[in-house]
Formats: sequence, C-alpha cells, structure tokens
Amino acid sequence: MKNNLFLRDNHKFGAETFLSMFLSQYQFVLGSDLDTYSENERIFNDDNPCNIYFILQRPKITIDPQSFSSNGSRALFDFVIHNKEDKHRISLSIGLPKVESKIKLTTKYPFSQFELFDDKKTLLVAKSSLLYDQISLDKNITTDILDYEILYIGQAYGHLGNRTAFDRLPAHETLQKIYTHALTNNPDSDIWILLTKFSQLSMLYTGGVDEKIYSKENKKRDDKLIKDFSDNKGLVFTEKQKINFTEAALIKMFEPTYNKTFKNNFPYEKHSSYSECYSLDVRALKIELDTSEMVRNIYSQKRKRKNYHSEMFELKNDKDRMSLLGMCK
Repeated sequence: MKNNLFLRDNHKFGAETFLSMFLSQYQFVLGSDLDTYSENERIFNDDNPCNIYFILQRPKITIDPQSFSSNGSRALFDFVIHNKEDKHRISLSIGLPKVESKIKLTTKYPFSQFELFDDKKTLLVAKSSLLYDQISLDKNITTDILDYEILYIGQAYGHLGNRTAFDRLPAHETLQKIYTHALTNNPDSDIWILLTKFSQLSMLYTGGVDEKIYSKENKKRDDKLIKDFSDNKGLVFTEKQKINFTEAALIKMFEPTYNKTFKNNFPYEKHSSYSECYSLDVRALKIELDTSEMVRNIYSQKRKRKNYHSEMFELKNDKDRMSLLGMCK
C-alpha cells in the first residue's frame, strides 16, 4: 500500500490532471510518392488534418532483372535489399491471373520500379519497396533490416490550423536537405514520410493530501481543477499548443539526427509554445506510438527498434505532489 503513490496522504494537492497523446492515425509514404499520394489521399483532409510528420530512412529495395523467369501464370524474381553492410536477396513467386502468353519484365536502372506484361496487356506495375511491403504485411513477414530510422520530426500548422503536412512537405527545406544528404552519404537508402495524427486522452486523479500543508488556497485550487475538468469534459488546449507540446515531446523521446530544438530542454516551463500545459497545471504528459499494425519497427539512435514507444514527462519536478511517473517506475 505504501508504494501506491495515489493512496498516500502526504501530497500537497488532492487532485492532479494527466494528459496522454497517442498515435491514432498514421500512414507511411515513400518520399518520392508524396506529391501523388497527397492528390489522392483520403485518410487526412482539412477536417482530419495530419499536422505532425516523421522523416525516415530505410534500405532501398530493387528488383534484380537478371533473376527474372516465368512459368505459366507465375512470375519468379528476386528483390535485393541494399543494406550498408551487405545485400540481402529475397526470392518471390507471384501468380498473375488472365495471362494469355509468356510473362515478360521491363525495368530501368535503378530498378526500383518494374512492369510485368504479356503480349497483349500489362499485368502488373509496381514499385519494389511498396510491393514487398504489401507482401510482408499479408504474410506477416518481419525483418529488422527494413525498420524505419527516424531522421527528423516536424509539424505543419498554418492559419486557423488549415495547413497540413501535405501543404508544407514538398518544399520543406529540411526534407530537401535530408534528400541531398541521403543521396550523398546513403545512396542505398530510401526516404520515407510517416504522416500522423495524435489524439488526446485526459485523466483526473484524486487522492490523499497532507493536512499540514493543505491550505485553503490549495483546496481552492483543487476544487477549481476538478470543476474545470468536469465542465470541459477533460483538458482543453488550442490545437496549436497541442501540436507544439506533442512535437516537442516526440523530439525529446527520439532525438532525431536532424532536429535541434527541444532535444535537451523539454519540458521547460518558460517555453511559450506549450505554456497552456503550465497554465492548466497539468502534472504529466505521456506520449504513445503504437505501429504494431505494420510489420516494421521505428527507431532512432537513441531508442531501440520497437513497434510501441511510450514515455512519460512530468512538467514540474514537485516531490510533494502525486507522481504518475514515480508510480510507473
């Protein structure tokens, strides 16, 4: 019982609010397909904007044209995963319906896209990375080689919140810088974009208080906190501030190579971009990313390869207040 930090009676306040921002919608997009993808996108729109994005990299996948052969309605070929240390070869056999003659292959350097056809029609046009991802998802094939490394985390937020990642990314200077750097230093890698939406879960906890320090002022604060939480059905932030502190926490979590701001100074009470957290006296913020629906993990130089990442940040280091972080530990 003594270890239950919410049932102890030596807290300064009897009520605390906590906030969880969790990944509710996401989509991986090959960087070279971003323009085309945005024109046909149906997941994110003006009413359901994607305002936080991740720039990622992973090894390039190409088809080996020399490995191609066909047998009736089946095409056989190898994909090559261009890992820095070694090249990994994956043999595939794909059945194609309505084949009327011998299956043929056409592809051009760098062999990242190809077409299968017979004498009368096109049977399949595909990008090697996307096709292999779909096959991996269908067959639940996992391989650490194709996990996504986070290079940069950013936001796109414009007037009244109507500017989404699609509006900003094509001309984004950091994205162009990463592309240039990748081509120069990691020619065997592809750049990917992870488009995301984070949703909010508000929590209110009440517990014992230390009567010696539970002043009328503290009780008044608790009463107001509980009433505001009840009246507003949770914690209320402007969309801009919500995006700001989510982005800041994510950068602190992963410390991506191309991010500078927020790496070592989150949370920081005087940072105006998420001041509402402090004005509302939010005790702690938890960030959660669950990409287990995919067969790929995400990682950075700081954090290991996983499909579920979470971290708790206490906004004030007050030892005489309830601590969800302490309870989790």
